[in-house]
Amino acid sequence: MDKFYENIERYLLGELTGNELRDFENALQSDPTLAKSVAQHKELMQRLDALRLRNTVKSALETPKAKTVPLYAHRSFLAIAASLILLAAAIWFFNLPSQSTTEFVQSPSPITPTQSTPSTESTPINPTQSTPSTESTPSTPAPIALARSFREQPTQTFVRDAAEPNEDPATAPTPTQQAAEAYFKQNYRATVEFLKAEKLVSEDESARYIRAQAFFSLNQFSAAAADFQALENSFQFKNEARWNFMLCQLALGKTQTAKALLSVMTADQDFPFRKKAMELQAKLKF
Repeated sequence: MDKFYENIERYLLGELTGNELRDFENALQSDPTLAKSVAQHKELMQRLDALRLRNTVKSALETPKAKTVPLYAHRSFLAIAASLILLAAAIWFFNLPSQSTTEFVQSPSPITPTQSTPSTESTPINPTQSTPSTESTPSTPAPIALARSFREQPTQTFVRDAAEPNEDPATAPTPTQQAAEAYFKQNYRATVEFLKAEKLVSEDESARYIRAQAFFSLNQFSAAAADFQALENSFQFKNEARWNFMLCQLALGKTQTAKALLSVMTADQDFPFRKKAMELQAKLKF
């Protein structure tokens, strides 16, 4: 368990490299529990950083309690200073040019409305207060972001098996094998290119499923929806295809269609992704 959280922290700090980074990112795509833990750990680190920064600012603004007592704080010095000030004032007063004392004590001219007195005091920063944002926070997350976060991706085992080379080294790999290999390396454009022949995917459900997932990764949600819909009667992929098809509708902005599909899914007690459907409904405030 310690290693589990250590790898998460190293990933967020950018300390994972090479094979470690690749393996962790692959696990992140295929393991929803790990992805959720990473998101929670990232949020915790951000909050700790914010708290640390706020305490630093607060400490910088506070007046230090321990200071050396200045010389003028001693009574003897204050007495001498007061005497010298009074003496200087008396000398200055009696050496003024002849003018009435009423002129001397006359208050200065008032400041006219066009004049302004610059303030010598700056408003202190209160680190506990935050400036209100002028931007409005949306009530629900962006549809595309939601669709991507709730997506059901193919397992790494499935992709590896699909990319497994032939037993005969002399036999060239099939387009499906090449596409699976490209998908495993997250080269989604190459995946689509290997499987661009409609005849190929119509005869191989695994190929269509891989292509649909590649389209989704490329944000080509219309093409992905078409492939997922074609798999609605598939024995192996029907549930994943049904779920991801709904997410494509959400990403395309077809909220009412997604809402209707989600309602059917949450009502189906046997639907494998019913819990996720209820969670997504709550986020969309349906």
